[in-house]
Amino acid sequence: MNKLGNRLITGFKEDGFAWLETAFIALLSLFIWVKSDSLAPTSTDHHFFWSILGPLLISLRYGFAKGLICALLTTAGLATVMQFSGILAFYPLSLAVGMILTVMIAGEFRDYWHNINQRYTLDHQYMSQRLDSFTKNYHLLKVSHDQLEQRTASQSISLRASINALQKIASTHSDKRIENIGHSLLTLLVDIGGLQVAGLYKVTNNNIDKQPHAIIGDHHQLMTKDPMLQDMLESKKLLSPASLGKNEVHKSRYQLCIPLLDTMGNLQAIVLAESTKFFMLTPANIALLALVANHVADLLNDSLLAPVLTANQKNLFMKYMARAKYNKHHYGTDSNVVAFTDNSGKHTTVLHSVVSFRRGADVYWAYQSTNNTSVLMVLLPLTTAYESQQYISRVTELLKSHIEDDIDDIDIIGPLSLDMDNTEITHFMDKLGDYDESLAISSNSHA
Repeated sequence: MNKLGNRLITGFKEDGFAWLETAFIALLSLFIWVKSDSLAPTSTDHHFFWSILGPLLISLRYGFAKGLICALLTTAGLATVMQFSGILAFYPLSLAVGMILTVMIAGEFRDYWHNINQRYTLDHQYMSQRLDSFTKNYHLLKVSHDQLEQRTASQSISLRASINALQKIASTHSDKRIENIGHSLLTLLVDIGGLQVAGLYKVTNNNIDKQPHAIIGDHHQLMTKDPMLQDMLESKKLLSPASLGKNEVHKSRYQLCIPLLDTMGNLQAIVLAESTKFFMLTPANIALLALVANHVADLLNDSLLAPVLTANQKNLFMKYMARAKYNKHHYGTDSNVVAFTDNSGKHTTVLHSVVSFRRGADVYWAYQSTNNTSVLMVLLPLTTAYESQQYISRVTELLKSHIEDDIDDIDIIGPLSLDMDNTEITHFMDKLGDYDESLAISSNSHA
């Protein structure tokens, strides 16, 4: 029913049917005009001019051209009929001219209005297409973002798990640590940076051992005079073709030179890669390569292998925090600090049991101030504020299970971001009194 109503108003879209309708309406209007009493020579009655409705309808439906043709066919047909009837002298010229002018005005108005509607229709269609395109792109972007979040989350978990696995290997093999950790390290670097041909070399007193401790791929060679390798040894920074300046040109054998630089600033080993998957050498992946290399370098240093620091190692804890700040600044990896303070001094042993929650990259510093306050500072590298809060919740439950109602004796400060809360961290550490070893010994023996 709606289609029929629209067809009656808008007419036929096919041009042939429209012309056929125009001719039919012209004949119908002519028939009505001929049969009306207005053509009689002696007629003095004045009635509504019904014949004008046909051409006027065509003009409003199809525009100026078809409306004018319909009016001309009607008036010309009337003239022909009156010619054959011998009453051409009584031809209603004023009515014919009036019909033609009225139809022309209506047709011009219809064409103008139709052009406006067409322009707005085209604009509407264009905006609809843009909206559809935007909607599709939005959903594609949302799906891509969700997938990227999942990949990033799984990569973060995998990275942390891999570092923990390397930590266990390093702890188990104290004699030939680099030999046992080497293959696992290169496998992790392959997953991150797409290394295809590479070798791991130990560095002793800034001298490279010629014998590789782990190799992946074929045809790997050590070229000690390689310009990129020499620059890496001098700067102690990860180098790749992407890291070279605009005016620097290296005819290097290697595509990646990765230094394993520990927290103390000692170069423990290097990884040299002749072949990598270039599409994987993104800034984010290069940052992860450098970050993993730094953590593994600590595992190769005997004094940094198990970073559960004693009270007199404050400077070392500060170096760990400085390294975490550097990683945040250069690689964008989050790190947070959490402080557990036992104001009563009665729960030192329980507080130190938190170390059981230590992951491979975490750094713990146990401290006892001159006012008999026990403090446990925890540095959580590769950890967001949300993950740090989850860690605090787990540790709080652990402490509650040991000291129950005395949990109020322990204040928890954090998580504090090394990037955003540096001033608060510095102020807290300045508030700690000087370390008194005699107090620590007496407190431990009492516990």
